[in-house]
Amino acid sequence: MSIPNETLQAMIRSYHGFALTDDELELVRPELESYLQEVEKLRELALANVMSGRLLQAQEGGTP
Repeated sequence: MSIPNETLQAMIRSYHGFALTDDELELVRPELESYLQEVEKLRELALANVMSGRLLQAQEGGTP
């Protein structure tokens, strides 16, 4: 999944980042593509039987 340079430039502006030239974007593109591949792997994980960590509450100090 490749993100067009125009989209990357818009994202950078939205987050008030440094303006990058197309050549500079091409330098960071391999790292960005690697990140997106890892995100896709996470989306494919079967987590239906994994309990959410947000449901657990630690009791600190003895009594709740």
